[in-house]
Order: sequence, then C-alpha cells, then structure tokens
Amino acid sequence: MRPETFELVTLAHALPVEVTSPGWRLRRRPADPTAGFAEATGEREGVWLALHDTLPRDAEVAGAWLSGLFAPRADIDEYYLGQCRETLLPLMHECGPPPQFHQPWQAAYRRVNHRYAVAAARLAAPEATVWVHDYHLLLVAGYLRRARPDLRIGVQLQVPFPPVERFLRMPMRDKVMRGLLGADLLGLPDARSAANFLDAAHELTGLRRGDRLLLADGRMVVATAFPPSVDADRFAGHAADPDVRERARELRESLGDPRTVLLSVGALDEHEGVEQRLDAYAHLIAEGRVDPLSTVLVHVAAAGSETAHPAAVQERVDRQVAQINGMFSRLGHPVVHYVRHELDPAELTSLYLAADVLLALPLRQGATLAAKEYAASRLDDTGRIVLSEFSGTAAELPEATIVNPEDLAEVKDAICAAIDLRGKPDEAMAAMRGRVRGHDAPKATRAFLATVDAVTAYRTSDKAKTACAR
Repeated sequence: MRPETFELVTLAHALPVEVTSPGWRLRRRPADPTAGFAEATGEREGVWLALHDTLPRDAEVAGAWLSGLFAPRADIDEYYLGQCRETLLPLMHECGPPPQFHQPWQAAYRRVNHRYAVAAARLAAPEATVWVHDYHLLLVAGYLRRARPDLRIGVQLQVPFPPVERFLRMPMRDKVMRGLLGADLLGLPDARSAANFLDAAHELTGLRRGDRLLLADGRMVVATAFPPSVDADRFAGHAADPDVRERARELRESLGDPRTVLLSVGALDEHEGVEQRLDAYAHLIAEGRVDPLSTVLVHVAAAGSETAHPAAVQERVDRQVAQINGMFSRLGHPVVHYVRHELDPAELTSLYLAADVLLALPLRQGATLAAKEYAASRLDDTGRIVLSEFSGTAAELPEATIVNPEDLAEVKDAICAAIDLRGKPDEAMAAMRGRVRGHDAPKATRAFLATVDAVTAYRTSDKAKTACAR
C-alpha cells in the first residue's frame, strides 16, 4: 500500500519509465539521465512525481513509487511546447532560433509549476527532501519554500545556464530567479553554468555571493557543478556480453567491413551540431583526406529531442545526408548511415564497440552522455572521442580530443588524427572510462542527495546563522 507521505519526493517533467497498456507494464527508459535513481535511494521511501493523466495512483517500479500529476491539456501545451521548448531551450543553449516570449506561455508555465509544488507539499513528510529536475520546473523550489519551509530542496539542471546578459532578456527573469533561490542546493551541469547563475543572481538581487553560494533570506543557497551521469555498469555489462560483441562484429560487416567507422549520436536539436559533423566529414572526403571506400559515418538521431523546431532540423539533416551520399557513395554502399530512431542500450553498446571514433560535437550542451557511454563501453581502452569544448563533459573528460565545433579546420584535423590512432589501446581512454565509472549515475545521485542533506544541516548551525546575519 502506498504511504501518504514520503521522505524523498522527486519532481520531473516525465516519468523515468515508460507506461504502456494493457496491464500497465512499466520499464525504464534506456537513456534516462536519472538512471540509478531507485537503486541509489533505496534507503528512503521515495516517490517520483511527473505529468501523466493515466498513471495508476499506486504504480511502483524498482522500489520507487510513481505519482501522476494531471494538468489541463491547454496548460501543458503552452507550458511545454511554448515556454519550455520555444523560450527556455534556445535561451539556455545560446543557439538556434532566438527565444520567443509570450505571456500566455509564461502564465501556463507558472500554473503547471504551482501544481507540482502543491502536489509535492502534500506528498512530502516533515523535513523531507525534494529533488527538482531541470528547466521545466524552475519556479517550483520558490513555491515550495514559501509553503513548506521545513523541506530540504535540491534543484538539478541538465541544461546549461546562460550568461547574465542573455538571462536578463527573459521577461520572467525575476520569477525564475526567485524560484531557483528557493533551493538549498542548485546543481548545474558544469562550472561555467554555476558561475553564470551566481553572476545573474547577484546582478538581479544584489545578494552577497561567494565562490559557490549566495546568502538569501537569512539562509545559504549553494550553487555548484553536478554533471549528469550515465549508468556506467550497465554499458560495461553489455560490452562484456559475448552476444553484444558478436553483434558489434556483425554491424561492421553490414557496413561493408570498413577500415574506419565514425559514430555520431545526438538528437535533432539546433544545439547538437549534427550538421557541423556532417559538413566536416563531407569536406574530408572532398579533400581526399578520408577515403570513402574505407570509411563510413553512422549517425544515430537519438529520440527524446525537445528542440523547438524538430521538423526543420530533421529536414536539413535529411537533405545533407542525401547530398553527401549522392556525391560520394558507391552503389549499395553509402558513406553515411542514418538511424532515426532510439536504440536500446544493448544495440547502442554494439555500435559503441563497432565504432573507432565517436564524434560528440554539440554547439552548447550541459552534458554529452554519449561520450560517457562510449567510454564506459570501451573495455579494451581502444577508441577515440572528439569532443566539443562547449559541452560540460569536456571538463570531465579532458583526455578526449577537445575542439571548437564551429572551427571546421580544427574539427577535420581532429578527426584525421583520431582515425590514425584507431584500434590502439590508450591510457587516455582508460582514464576516461575510470572517471565515468567513478561518477556513474547511482554514485552521482547519492552525492547530490548527500550534499542537500549537508547544506540543510549546516544552515541550521550557529555558524551558518552568524554568517547569514552579518
């Protein structure tokens, strides 16, 4: 029987599982960035709250309860399709079409966030921890702080936080800032985003700030980097599976047994840089630096894209792939293989094992999970990663070849260098694999929740009260 209140309440836009009927079969999403939630929080009675209009009240999966939150369809459309996708995504990623600002979207966003806060306040036990996820719910912590000051509140963003001059353009900037300042801990995907948030908070509110904290309303708000992680053991387990390894061999064979396989994994979003990757590859073939008879590029357009204009991006990528194949392919042997659907983890691991080089080149991204998954899968320490300097993951995997994805010459040189080193075990890959395993999703979840506990314990101490009173 489901408890009435919980020690841990997790709020997100979507459930960490797929709900299918008949029979309400629940299964984990393969690419969920909060993988490991249930395992890492098994010692707490926890519930996951997300928008869902048909979820049974007593649904449970892997030891975690799920609770569906209903909102009117009109509100959901304006909150998500409007404010989230057309305003916040382009604003925070600093690329693609300019953000659009419309009052009805902002009003719907406030209403949906308030619904989350009301539901969370009802589900949370006294002094419970509330874990709020991502840009969909930027106002919730502020609402909760006013309704339930006893709660421990952590907000974790997976998208980058923009520079202060860009954030100030948003009409809702004061409400968003008040919302985020309701948290005890604000986890951002990289150090640059944390610094941007602290700058924006100081600019808007005049609050005193330190390297990682602000003093707000007589309490501390800690803002620091908490990069999203992957379930490294899951990918390593697949990579050690003989069936998966055989599938990797079959994939290379089906690709024509090329000398080099380049792999790109990324949603069809403006900030992913998919078009730049394809452009660099086409130039290398045209310049004779890459042999189209012995090299192929596989691009997997991962599902879950939240881009504001998916059809436009898809149309451009479709056209670009067709042009490259039309110019350089042999009959029956395309130089670009394009997969436009999500792969399950085992099949994706097979591709990671089959690929000599991973191209991970977003124009701006909080974390590039494909780079971490690739590193976790390379048990023999072979393989190379060409990684964008504008991904938060570049700071975590400095051993990758770090490039500016907008610098065509630099990207081309990096791809050629990676091709020359393919197949050779490398200490750099071993270091990246070890770092990904050392900070995988369950460990990252435990670390985040433990930090929320530590911050909230400190805020009640005499030392903290003295510091905030100065």
